[in-house]
Amino acid sequence: VAFIARHGEVTAVLGRNGAGKTSVIEACEGLRRRNGGLVTVLGNDAQHLSYSTRARMGVMLQDGGIAPTARVRSTIRHYCMLYDRGVDADELLALVGLEHRASATWRRLSGGERQRFSLALALAAQPDIAFLDEPTAGVDLDGRESNRKIIEALVARGCCVVLATHDLDEAERVAHHVVVLHRGHLVADDTITGICKGRRLEDAVRELPQCG
Repeated sequence: VAFIARHGEVTAVLGRNGAGKTSVIEACEGLRRRNGGLVTVLGNDAQHLSYSTRARMGVMLQDGGIAPTARVRSTIRHYCMLYDRGVDADELLALVGLEHRASATWRRLSGGERQRFSLALALAAQPDIAFLDEPTAGVDLDGRESNRKIIEALVARGCCVVLATHDLDEAERVAHHVVVLHRGHLVADDTITGICKGRRLEDAVRELPQCG
Protein backbone atom coordinates (compact mmCIF):
# COMPACT_ATOMS: atom_id res chain seq x y z
CA VAL A 1 0.00 0.00 0.00
CA ALA A 2 1.38 3.41 -0.96
CA PHE A 3 -0.47 6.73 -1.02
CA ILE A 4 -0.12 10.35 0.05
CA ALA A 5 -2.70 12.22 2.15
CA ARG A 6 -2.39 15.98 1.75
CA HIS A 7 -3.11 18.89 4.04
CA GLY A 8 -6.35 20.73 3.34
CA GLU A 9 -7.95 17.57 1.97
CA VAL A 10 -9.96 14.56 3.11
CA THR A 11 -8.46 11.24 2.06
CA ALA A 12 -11.07 8.47 2.34
CA VAL A 13 -9.75 4.94 2.84
CA LEU A 14 -12.36 2.52 1.50
CA GLY A 15 -12.81 -1.23 1.18
CA ARG A 16 -14.85 -4.17 2.40
CA ASN A 17 -14.54 -5.70 5.86
CA GLY A 18 -11.06 -7.14 6.21
CA ALA A 19 -9.63 -5.10 3.35
CA GLY A 20 -7.06 -3.50 5.67
CA LYS A 21 -8.48 -0.03 6.29
CA THR A 22 -8.01 -0.02 10.05
CA SER A 23 -4.62 -1.73 9.80
CA VAL A 24 -3.36 0.97 7.44
CA ILE A 25 -4.65 3.79 9.63
CA GLU A 26 -3.22 2.21 12.79
CA ALA A 27 0.16 1.95 11.06
CA CYS A 28 -0.05 5.66 10.29
CA GLU A 29 -1.00 6.42 13.90
CA GLY A 30 1.98 4.46 15.17
CA LEU A 31 -0.29 1.95 16.90
CA ARG A 32 0.55 -0.97 14.60
CA ARG A 33 4.01 -2.05 13.41
CA ARG A 34 4.31 -1.92 9.64
CA ASN A 35 5.35 -5.05 7.72
CA GLY A 36 7.88 -3.14 5.65
CA GLY A 37 8.54 0.06 3.81
CA LEU A 38 8.15 3.48 5.39
CA VAL A 39 5.22 5.36 6.89
CA THR A 40 5.74 9.04 7.58
CA VAL A 41 3.37 11.36 9.43
CA LEU A 42 4.03 15.09 9.51
CA GLY A 43 7.50 14.28 8.14
CA ASN A 44 8.34 11.74 10.86
CA ASP A 45 8.62 7.95 10.95
CA ALA A 46 5.27 6.71 12.29
CA GLN A 47 6.98 4.02 14.39
CA HIS A 48 9.10 6.58 16.22
CA LEU A 49 6.81 9.55 16.74
CA SER A 50 7.93 12.14 19.26
CA TYR A 51 5.60 13.63 21.85
CA SER A 52 5.56 16.92 19.94
CA THR A 53 4.43 15.17 16.75
CA ARG A 54 1.77 13.11 18.55
CA ALA A 55 0.47 16.34 20.09
CA ARG A 56 -0.38 17.52 16.55
CA MET A 57 -2.40 14.37 15.75
CA GLY A 58 -6.08 13.76 16.41
CA VAL A 59 -6.97 10.07 16.63
CA MET A 60 -10.46 8.58 16.58
CA LEU A 61 -10.33 4.82 16.96
CA GLN A 62 -12.88 2.55 15.33
CA ASP A 63 -13.94 1.30 18.75
CA GLY A 64 -12.85 1.43 22.37
CA GLY A 65 -9.82 3.17 23.83
CA ILE A 66 -11.95 4.87 26.49
CA ALA A 67 -12.58 3.56 30.00
CA PRO A 68 -16.22 2.43 30.51
CA THR A 69 -16.56 4.71 33.55
CA ALA A 70 -15.10 7.80 31.85
CA ARG A 71 -17.54 10.72 31.99
CA VAL A 72 -18.04 12.81 28.90
CA ARG A 73 -17.32 16.37 30.08
CA SER A 74 -14.49 15.53 32.48
CA THR A 75 -12.72 13.33 29.90
CA ILE A 76 -12.97 15.99 27.19
CA ARG A 77 -11.60 18.57 29.64
CA HIS A 78 -8.76 16.22 30.53
CA TYR A 79 -7.83 15.75 26.87
CA CYS A 80 -7.96 19.50 26.23
CA MET A 81 -5.63 20.05 29.19
CA LEU A 82 -3.20 17.34 28.04
CA TYR A 83 -3.00 18.65 24.48
CA ASP A 84 -2.90 22.27 25.67
CA ARG A 85 -3.74 23.60 22.20
CA GLY A 86 -6.21 26.24 23.43
CA VAL A 87 -9.38 24.22 22.79
CA ASP A 88 -12.31 25.00 25.10
CA ALA A 89 -13.86 21.78 26.41
CA ASP A 90 -17.39 23.16 26.76
CA GLU A 91 -17.33 24.54 23.21
CA LEU A 92 -16.13 21.15 21.99
CA LEU A 93 -18.90 19.43 23.91
CA ALA A 94 -21.46 21.67 22.19
CA LEU A 95 -19.82 21.20 18.79
CA VAL A 96 -20.40 17.44 18.86
CA GLY A 97 -23.89 17.83 20.36
CA LEU A 98 -23.32 16.08 23.69
CA GLU A 99 -24.19 18.86 26.14
CA HIS A 100 -27.18 16.86 27.38
CA ARG A 101 -24.93 13.84 28.01
CA ALA A 102 -22.10 15.72 29.71
CA SER A 103 -22.30 13.74 32.97
CA ALA A 104 -22.91 10.35 31.33
CA THR A 105 -20.29 7.62 31.33
CA TRP A 106 -18.97 5.93 28.19
CA ARG A 107 -20.86 2.72 28.89
CA ARG A 108 -24.16 4.63 29.17
CA LEU A 109 -23.83 6.22 25.72
CA SER A 110 -25.47 4.91 22.57
CA GLY A 111 -23.29 3.81 19.66
CA GLY A 112 -23.71 7.11 17.85
CA GLU A 113 -23.01 9.12 21.03
CA ARG A 114 -19.82 7.13 21.56
CA GLN A 115 -18.68 8.07 18.08
CA ARG A 116 -19.34 11.75 18.77
CA PHE A 117 -17.50 11.48 22.09
CA SER A 118 -14.50 9.88 20.37
CA LEU A 119 -14.55 12.59 17.70
CA ALA A 120 -14.49 15.27 20.40
CA LEU A 121 -11.39 13.70 21.95
CA ALA A 122 -9.65 13.75 18.56
CA LEU A 123 -10.60 17.41 18.10
CA ALA A 124 -9.11 18.32 21.49
CA ALA A 125 -5.73 18.21 19.76
CA GLN A 126 -6.66 21.04 17.37
CA PRO A 127 -4.97 18.60 15.00
CA ASP A 128 -2.78 19.23 11.98
CA ILE A 129 -3.66 15.67 10.91
CA ALA A 130 -6.78 13.80 12.00
CA PHE A 131 -7.27 10.04 11.68
CA LEU A 132 -10.99 9.22 11.84
CA ASP A 133 -11.95 5.54 11.77
CA GLU A 134 -15.65 5.03 10.95
CA PRO A 135 -16.78 8.44 12.32
CA THR A 136 -20.40 7.99 11.12
CA ALA A 137 -20.95 4.42 12.38
CA GLY A 138 -24.22 4.38 14.33
CA VAL A 139 -24.64 8.15 13.97
CA ASP A 140 -28.08 9.52 13.04
CA LEU A 141 -28.75 11.95 10.18
CA ASP A 142 -28.35 15.07 12.32
CA GLY A 143 -25.09 13.70 13.71
CA ARG A 144 -23.79 12.98 10.23
CA GLU A 145 -24.54 16.51 9.13
CA SER A 146 -22.74 17.82 12.20
CA ASN A 147 -19.73 15.57 11.55
CA ARG A 148 -19.63 16.74 7.95
CA LYS A 149 -19.43 20.38 9.04
CA ILE A 150 -16.71 19.55 11.55
CA ILE A 151 -14.65 17.83 8.86
CA GLU A 152 -15.19 20.74 6.47
CA ALA A 153 -13.94 23.12 9.17
CA LEU A 154 -10.83 20.99 9.74
CA VAL A 155 -10.05 21.04 6.01
CA ALA A 156 -10.69 24.79 5.77
CA ARG A 157 -7.91 25.47 8.27
CA GLY A 158 -5.49 23.19 6.43
CA CYS A 159 -5.81 19.98 8.43
CA CYS A 160 -5.08 16.66 6.73
CA VAL A 161 -8.02 14.32 7.36
CA VAL A 162 -7.63 10.57 6.82
CA LEU A 163 -11.00 8.88 7.10
CA ALA A 164 -11.82 5.17 6.96
CA THR A 165 -15.44 4.37 6.28
CA HIS A 166 -17.92 1.85 4.91
CA ASP A 167 -20.32 4.68 4.13
CA LEU A 168 -19.58 5.47 0.49
CA ASP A 169 -22.32 8.09 0.25
CA GLU A 170 -20.73 9.98 3.13
CA ALA A 171 -17.26 9.56 1.63
CA GLU A 172 -18.52 10.99 -1.64
CA ARG A 173 -19.81 14.05 0.19
CA VAL A 174 -16.62 14.90 2.09
CA ALA A 175 -13.62 13.30 0.34
CA HIS A 176 -11.21 14.95 -2.08
CA HIS A 177 -9.01 11.88 -2.51
CA VAL A 178 -9.99 8.21 -2.44
CA VAL A 179 -7.88 5.16 -1.64
CA VAL A 180 -9.49 1.72 -2.15
CA LEU A 181 -8.05 -1.40 -0.52
CA HIS A 182 -8.80 -5.04 -1.27
CA ARG A 183 -7.29 -7.86 0.80
CA GLY A 184 -4.47 -5.64 1.98
CA HIS A 185 -3.57 -4.29 -1.45
CA LEU A 186 -4.12 -0.89 -3.01
CA VAL A 187 -6.51 -1.16 -5.99
CA ALA A 188 -7.35 2.52 -6.56
CA ASP A 189 -5.79 5.87 -5.66
CA ASP A 190 -7.38 8.91 -7.26
CA THR A 191 -9.28 12.13 -6.71
CA ILE A 192 -13.00 11.79 -6.03
CA THR A 193 -13.68 13.25 -9.48
CA GLY A 194 -11.19 10.95 -11.18
CA ILE A 195 -12.56 7.77 -9.65
CA CYS A 196 -16.24 8.64 -10.02
CA LYS A 197 -16.17 10.02 -13.60
CA GLY A 198 -19.79 11.11 -13.34
CA ARG A 199 -20.93 7.98 -11.48
CA ARG A 200 -21.80 7.51 -7.83
CA LEU A 201 -18.78 6.56 -5.76
CA GLU A 202 -20.47 3.29 -4.74
CA ASP A 203 -20.91 2.30 -8.40
CA ALA A 204 -17.35 3.33 -9.27
CA VAL A 205 -15.90 1.18 -6.46
CA ARG A 206 -18.07 -1.82 -7.39
CA GLU A 207 -16.79 -1.62 -10.96
CA LEU A 208 -13.17 -2.00 -9.90
CA PRO A 209 -12.09 -5.48 -11.10
CA GLN A 210 -10.93 -6.62 -7.66
CA CYS A 211 -14.01 -5.27 -5.86
CA GLY A 212 -16.81 -6.38 -8.18
